[in-house]
Amino acid sequence: MFDSRVVGDVYVLTPKKNLVSGTETSALIDAVAELAAEATPKIVLDLHRIDWVSSIGIEALRRSHLICAEHNGWLRLTYVGARIKSILLVMRLHWVFETFDTLEEAVAPSKRALGVPPDASRARVSTLPPRTFS
Repeated sequence: MFDSRVVGDVYVLTPKKNLVSGTETSALIDAVAELAAEATPKIVLDLHRIDWVSSIGIEALRRSHLICAEHNGWLRLTYVGARIKSILLVMRLHWVFETFDTLEEAVAPSKRALGVPPDASRARVSTLPPRTFS
């Protein structure tokens, strides 16, 4: 259902099919749970082959993120297409997932782990229009 490889101490999982339901989403959760059982999971999900994630796929991503967090690890997303970015934004999950433009950026240690204060230019900004309330 997906390719996997190791870059340093980071596992890179690359889905072959859109995360819409069925075996691809359950295989993702199972793989993340298996990695978490072995060691502190550091996982990058490389999405360059897919362009769609259904609500069931979003739930699989969220559960995978939660599994990693419960085991003091992390799950990052890279090569996130415009459609998937829109879904994350609409569902307000862009605050949950760390997203990166390249695999090299995603596997690099985070500034937080190195003790460096977060860069203001990396702050996430909502692209939704301002709302007015009466």
